[in-house]
Amino acid sequence: MPKKTIIYSFSAIFLLVVLFLGFKFFKLSGEKESFVPFFVKVRIIKQTDKFNISSNGLVDVFDSTRTKILASGIDLSSGTLVSLKEGKITLAGNLFDGDNIQIISSGETIRVEKNNYHGQIIVLKNKTGLMVINRVEIEGYLKGVLPKEVYVFWPFTMLKAQAIASRSFAIFEALRNSNNEYDLTSDTYSQVYAGQSSENYRTNRAVDKTRGLILEYDGNVLPAFFQSCCGGKTRNAKNVWGVDLAPLKGVKCPWCRWSPYYRWKNKERTEDIVSRFQESGYSFDKIDDIRQGKIDKNGFLLFVRVKSRGKWYDIKVQDFRAVLGRSNIKSAKFKIKKYPRFYLFYGYGWGHGVGMCQWGAFGASLRRWSAEKILIHYYPGAQIMPIEEVLDLETLKTSLGI
Repeated sequence: MPKKTIIYSFSAIFLLVVLFLGFKFFKLSGEKESFVPFFVKVRIIKQTDKFNISSNGLVDVFDSTRTKILASGIDLSSGTLVSLKEGKITLAGNLFDGDNIQIISSGETIRVEKNNYHGQIIVLKNKTGLMVINRVEIEGYLKGVLPKEVYVFWPFTMLKAQAIASRSFAIFEALRNSNNEYDLTSDTYSQVYAGQSSENYRTNRAVDKTRGLILEYDGNVLPAFFQSCCGGKTRNAKNVWGVDLAPLKGVKCPWCRWSPYYRWKNKERTEDIVSRFQESGYSFDKIDDIRQGKIDKNGFLLFVRVKSRGKWYDIKVQDFRAVLGRSNIKSAKFKIKKYPRFYLFYGYGWGHGVGMCQWGAFGASLRRWSAEKILIHYYPGAQIMPIEEVLDLETLKTSLGI
């Protein structure tokens, strides 16, 4: 073969290899990144006799399996009440048998009471009334979460870190509650969520920029707990919920001192404490003393000692906070002073103390930490990965309802 032909052949082979690798590893400018959607079910109304609903498009009503249409083309532009009549769910003059209807709009959102929601609305009937659930794709859900969980004007790297942590937490909860009526609630027991009505441009952009990314540890989705302010050191999840994972053991956090909740104090009258214990089902009719119990190595109380009628009771600190109110006893990192007619509680931080400290992440972002660096600090040993590389196809199909 002539030398010139050999050079041409080699050049052609080289060009083909370059083109192949180019198509394999680089996206074309107009090509969209593949993404498998993941859906969550969020309880937005715990219990009600009736609620207002409206939509900017015609709605169809399906049965619980979303395979049978019970009513179609209903105009809810002026709004209507959903309630119970003769033991059946009623909507715009229609009575529906069964304990579950699913409302899907052809418009962009469905309005329930004061908030607009993406996705569909599920109405569940039980013995005491109606429960309302929003089934929504995870990215749309997060856009309704972030403005309620962080300040929208905070540095963008912190917003991205929050988006990844919130996505990871929500997906973990959805997997854990897959056999339940809902995965998450719309309050502080899960993540605060107000649907499309709360969306903001900056937080929406943070969700879009981190699309599909979650925290993974040991091949599983990490329950990426987070709280407002840790008071200087985060807490071991094992001491709160029994979750024994290396990324949730607790770390130092020197950046949350700017938080208005870094230090707090609260005065509670003894008679009010007794009343709250009784309202919570305890038999205390008198309290003689309240003292700190055992403290973990990160400075958080494990339990509180309460003396009533000469007998001491050890009460888990999370239960003690629930009795007196989490906004009154803001964290498990506190001390107690007894006075003749009241008790003074004073401590550090706000929240359960586990996982990312939001005010600490804010402080770290001011020091130009990246979202990845923030997350790896608060969840050491975890990795940031696309959801489809952590969950198998069957799990994703289950989320889609396939």
